Amino acid sequence: MTHRLPLLGLMALLAAGTAHAQLPRIVVQGTGMPEVFTDLSTAVAAAMPDDHLYLSGGNFDVAGDLVVGKTLHFVGAGIHPDSSSVTGVTSITTTGETQVLTSGSGSTFTGIKFMDRMEYGDGSGNGAPTGILFQRCEFVTQVNLGEFSETVIDECIFRHRLYGYDGTALVKRSIFTYYGNGTHQPIGSFSTGGLTMDHCTVIGGRVSNCANATLTNCVFSRDNAPVWQSNGVTMTNNLCVSPNLTSNTTPGATIGNVLNADPATLFVNETNDNYEVTDDIHLTPGNVGIGMATDGTNVG
Repeated sequence: MTHRLPLLGLMALLAAGTAHAQLPRIVVQGTGMPEVFTDLSTAVAAAMPDDHLYLSGGNFDVAGDLVVGKTLHFVGAGIHPDSSSVTGVTSITTTGETQVLTSGSGSTFTGIKFMDRMEYGDGSGNGAPTGILFQRCEFVTQVNLGEFSETVIDECIFRHRLYGYDGTALVKRSIFTYYGNGTHQPIGSFSTGGLTMDHCTVIGGRVSNCANATLTNCVFSRDNAPVWQSNGVTMTNNLCVSPNLTSNTTPGATIGNVLNADPATLFVNETNDNYEVTDDIHLTPGNVGIGMATDGTNVG
């Protein structure tokens, strides 16, 4: 279903729709008149390259895969109940996965909770988009990038694995809250040196098979080595609970890292190694990580 209305009226409609428990809605804004949709797949199909899609609070169900095969800019209402208390959290649930194709290069995603797998490519290739930005998003399950892809990830939450598959990713101010298992490592498969992490908090997880990665100003709460099988890794000013910085690894430069941090006094309020929105993962007063970062701010 599609309607054409002035943009201000459409934005008001988004807020009102959520407040009155109507169907979640999408405003597509491009060079022409904005349009409103109730079906996300239809909105994506109708959007022109470089259009903005403004998603109200609420859940958007997609049958099959949500395919981003052109440059689009998705803007949700937010992922945190406090910050989106008026509009509600914006989430996308597919029966398949969200696919970002090479032709979707330059796409951006802001304030969206992805309930299912994020995948670069369509299973037959097409998995090297560049200029991708995820900002203040949450990923409930796997995120799989692609060879030669380029991604910036800022202020996001990962509840399952992030695999680079030899892509390049700059990950900033993000939270990883997945310990991993024999099948899935929390952060892995950046084997060509494409991973850079700065000011991230890794609760229980570790970095694996990420040769020549650069890890700076991060907090690792794991009680054993936070880096495994990642030769050449550069680590600067990281705060670690573990007594060991790396395992099965010949590291590159390691400068200013602090080991053996006390897990009981690491965070203001985080008790079960699983980040929840009610947690407070600021460092406790007097913690050695305060002011420890390379830019003079707190680590994590």
